[in-house]
Amino acid sequence: EIDGDYGCGEADLKVLKYNIIIVYKSNIKNQMQEQAITDDEISLMDIYEFLVDGWKTILAMTFIGTSIGIVTSIVLPEQFEAKASIESARLISNYVSSHAVLAEKMRSPTYYDSKTLAVCTAKDREGSLENLAKSLNPNVAKNSNFVSVSYRAESREDAIRCLEQVLEVVVARQRELATARLSSVLSNLENLRKKADVLRKTVKQLESDRGAQFQFKNIEYSAAALITVTLQSKVQELLATENQIVDIESQLKPPNTEDAKFVTPIFASEQRVSPRRSQIVMLSAMGSLFLGLLMLILRKVIASIKKQREERQKSAAMNA
Repeated sequence: EIDGDYGCGEADLKVLKYNIIIVYKSNIKNQMQEQAITDDEISLMDIYEFLVDGWKTILAMTFIGTSIGIVTSIVLPEQFEAKASIESARLISNYVSSHAVLAEKMRSPTYYDSKTLAVCTAKDREGSLENLAKSLNPNVAKNSNFVSVSYRAESREDAIRCLEQVLEVVVARQRELATARLSSVLSNLENLRKKADVLRKTVKQLESDRGAQFQFKNIEYSAAALITVTLQSKVQELLATENQIVDIESQLKPPNTEDAKFVTPIFASEQRVSPRRSQIVMLSAMGSLFLGLLMLILRKVIASIKKQREERQKSAAMNA
């Protein structure tokens, strides 16, 4: 129609042809903008088509992930947990070290020895003192007078045996700390016993001397009085010394003086604490489902980017 002759001059025909091309390009541009707006809007039909197009991918990814979760839950070794609370050693009614200090020392790998590592590590596995210290997780609860520890092993008996060995280490380490102070206390006790022996001999001698004095008729009362006073003083001193000895000896006996111990017996449940098979399978299924959806979204995004690029190229060619 543009090329037809409608009684217009050649210049008018060129102007008309140019205007028609401009209008056509404008319509195409408007259609593209409307299409872009429509593409940005997501409807229920879009979601339905999205799921219909990718249900196979979603199902396959979910099946693969669930299978991996099932296999993993079967392969992972069973773990049993033992828990206990350790009370620090006492010496003369005082703790050898505070529980906060004891817990801090127990967090150090150097606190333990090779025997403890051998007892707490499975025979077919290699362990390290660092992992052992982390696994025990020693900590002090607020306002408590004990250190809580726990350990996981492939059997209930192994977990209990490990905590018992840890207690042996704590006992040995705290005995080393208490040695110097205990030696001082025992030395003081020995000196008091020697002093008491001397006082007993003195009292016995004074009683004998006083008896000899009163056998004479012409006794000097001043000498007898002096012996009596001295005897009473030594008897009182002997009684005080013996009380000190009894007090120290009682302080050196439980519960005033004793090694570190478990506050309560070790608790180890008959039920395993890991792996939690149902949880592993559920998380694997959910993770694989999410991954499948993510793959579909990426596929759609890539396809949309390609389509927009082609449309921009087409528009650029028309504008040219």
